[in-house]
Amino acid sequence: MSKVQDLLKKINYIEADIEIHKQILFSLPSDQQAEMEKTVAIIAAKRAEIETLRQEIRSIDPAEFERIVIFEKAINEFKRLATTRQFTSITGKNINESCQLALKNLPAVECLIKACDVDGNWTIITLDGEICHYEQAVVAEKPVETPVH
Repeated sequence: MSKVQDLLKKINYIEADIEIHKQILFSLPSDQQAEMEKTVAIIAAKRAEIETLRQEIRSIDPAEFERIVIFEKAINEFKRLATTRQFTSITGKNINESCQLALKNLPAVECLIKACDVDGNWTIITLDGEICHYEQAVVAEKPVETPVH
């Protein structure tokens, strides 16, 4: 498992590096075509490196790879939802802290992310990578107002 964790950390560092190169790309004046092409090539190479690392994870631990894919899909779906819903509060699970949504007549639901929209309805990503929606009427908590960027 530590080998997979090491590979995931490396992927995170490379993804952060890609984001930096994207910012560089967007900041380049349009007349610096060669520099733009160089930066695009760096980004492409880093994406290829991530794919190689992902395949290494798949070969080491296929079950963990599938879990990663499930969570990636959930995060992407959550991001898509965030473009159509106006979330006023988003809270995520941190290391050694729980994240749960308190419900009125049911046990609280453990989650990785919970978000409340302007209508008071909630969207969560469960610990299994599922996206669930809860109407305001069944939720026993009020959102903590957070700035959403």
